[in-house]
Amino acid sequence: MKQNARSAIKNIVTLSVIALGILEGEAHATAWTQPKGQGIVIIQEDRWSGTSGFDNYSNLYRFNNHGQSSVNQTNVYAEYGLTSNLTLVGSFWLNQIAYHDNNTSQSNFGFGDQQIGARYKMRPLGFLHSPWVGSSQILVGFPTYKIHDQKEPLGTGGASVDIWHSIGRPYKLFGMWSYIDLSGGIDVHTGRAAHNLRFDATHGTNIGAGFTIMEEFTEFHTLNNGETFNYGNSVSSTNFNLTKMRFSVLKNFGPFCLQAGYERDLAGRNTGAGGGPFVGLWIPFGGHASWTP
Repeated sequence: MKQNARSAIKNIVTLSVIALGILEGEAHATAWTQPKGQGIVIIQEDRWSGTSGFDNYSNLYRFNNHGQSSVNQTNVYAEYGLTSNLTLVGSFWLNQIAYHDNNTSQSNFGFGDQQIGARYKMRPLGFLHSPWVGSSQILVGFPTYKIHDQKEPLGTGGASVDIWHSIGRPYKLFGMWSYIDLSGGIDVHTGRAAHNLRFDATHGTNIGAGFTIMEEFTEFHTLNNGETFNYGNSVSSTNFNLTKMRFSVLKNFGPFCLQAGYERDLAGRNTGAGGGPFVGLWIPFGGHASWTP
């Protein structure tokens, strides 16, 4: 389908918004609650870009006119143990989205969707025993931007409620302490966005000398109740699927950790196909003398 530069911008911007929603939920070890009076702040900078997308049939295609979409995000994520069983959670986003091709270039910058909620310690799946741990979490999201009359809105708009259950356990991998964290749940949205089912898996291994290797897998499947695509153009649909991976290395410096990694979209439907680097600063507080993920 042929498009002029103006309509291409509109459609690619919607793709960037979908990417924002996907990025705004990076996996953390959610099966564990924080000890009472203790917590952690994680400041992370993500740089995502892509020149291709997945269409409604999950086929990969190249953007017209050598187009490129990009999403740069700064996230401040915090946890605090109100009690030994109840942890308060907050996730706050500052976003920049952009698109350029041979004909034009536009961008937008501002605050995105903010999330606050809580995690409660529970029996993992209701029946698993130690060393398995478990928790249930609820997050309420709200936009801090304008959605109407914006060529490049910073999100899909509307409120959201995310409900997950997580399980995890430590174990030894080739003699090195490791952990596995598995989460599943549903995200319910108002406005243009679709409800979605989500699965996260996070794995970490302490390889010694203060280094930890982390792998994160995320799977999204929307329930197809969002905004349908415009004139058959899949990029403008908020009904999407996405499979993505993140790989990173953390270095423990005692009172804080530094993180560096890379993420990549592996498969999808009605969404972008890209990736990019990310860096993070992990700062525990409230009694941690030293901390390792």
